[in-house]
Amino acid sequence: MATELKVPTLGMDMEEATILRWLVEEGTEVSKGDPVLEIETDKTSFEVEANGSGEIRSLRGEEGETLPVGTVLAYITAPGEEVPDRRETEKAPQDGNGRGSDSASASQQAPKRATQQVHRTEDREKEEPEPAANGTRRRLRASPAARRAAKERGISLQEISGSGPGGRIYLSDVLEVAPRSPEAAPEEVAPEEVAPEEVAPEEVAPEEALSPGPAAEEAPMREKLSRIRRVGAARTAKSFAEVPHFYLTRDLEVERLLELRGRLQEKLEHAPSLTDLLALATARTLKAHPRLNASYSQATEELELHPHVNLGLAVATEDGLMVPVLKKAETMPLGELVPKARELVERARSGKITFAELTGGTFTISNLGMMGIDSFDAVINAPEAAILAVGKLRTVPEWQQGGEWVARRIITVTLSVDHRVADGADGARFLGDLQAAITDWELLL
Repeated sequence: MATELKVPTLGMDMEEATILRWLVEEGTEVSKGDPVLEIETDKTSFEVEANGSGEIRSLRGEEGETLPVGTVLAYITAPGEEVPDRRETEKAPQDGNGRGSDSASASQQAPKRATQQVHRTEDREKEEPEPAANGTRRRLRASPAARRAAKERGISLQEISGSGPGGRIYLSDVLEVAPRSPEAAPEEVAPEEVAPEEVAPEEVAPEEALSPGPAAEEAPMREKLSRIRRVGAARTAKSFAEVPHFYLTRDLEVERLLELRGRLQEKLEHAPSLTDLLALATARTLKAHPRLNASYSQATEELELHPHVNLGLAVATEDGLMVPVLKKAETMPLGELVPKARELVERARSGKITFAELTGGTFTISNLGMMGIDSFDAVINAPEAAILAVGKLRTVPEWQQGGEWVARRIITVTLSVDHRVADGADGARFLGDLQAAITDWELLL
């Protein structure tokens, strides 16, 4: 029986994925576990492996196309095995009365048949020989997205070396080739070629000559957002609109924590940063505050109390904000937490982070102190119940009862909390215990 290769479901919040490129083509022989295509989700990109052994048949989906999870992308068949009819294996959409799409009128079905005929014609055109510069023709294999991109850029596919099986040309191959310069604009007339008498002085008023006019105004530039930024924008907007946020701000004294960091710097080649130590203190403190490590279910109006602290670390990347997760962070000793946190941050910035490393968070820390920010309010990373925003290290004066000013080194933190999950007193107690943890670091370690 043919094996269906589908868009995988990798998380409860994953609804769709975009095909980046196929690593196989129609008729390719694969073994179970072989990579067959690259896809991109709202969190990261990764390779999809074959879930069976055999021949790739009835391949579906173009590079750049976004498909919902569960969509059948291809079939993996044994030698001589027939490919199932997609029309029979895929459920027909239901109308309001529960009837399938077969109940549609003939006029509705006619455009679909016409579209299918066009697609079949396009499929035949994909394998047509491409004329070369010397007049000869060679058979090219290129994805539809690659052909469209080459046509838009005025590039001949003969000029491109495909990186796919059998020299198949992918969209990425086309984008790596510099596009031809656009057709030369009409040649401008040099100033000296214009006779002075052609423009009379009285034809242009002085104030008009100084005014740039509408034509001189620069058009606004547009930047296409990455998929990570688009999804992030949608999720933060949804969280801010649906989750009742409240904020608690407190200055945390970190004098003793800085003393600890100094001692470790003398003994360790890669000493923990202040952020590392704060992450350790936060994970340990959350064990005594389960409501802030919980999630609210709007469907059941219940709290889901998580057994472990999966600590998210907000990381700024070129594509947008990513939050890799330290799983079971409350169980990690400092010597394990520090290298693991740094590895996750580096993998996120280099684009090598996996989907599993970006999911399952129960509480997030976002630190902008290294960018000179004193304090800020962060949007909760739903469905988590809270997020801790961390500002920069500062030295402030404090008047002591003995009648003198004392310098204090502090960081300002703001705790954003889902009011459906916890109250102000819950958040205040957590911040108090966090201060105690970073003061008595012997107990923390």
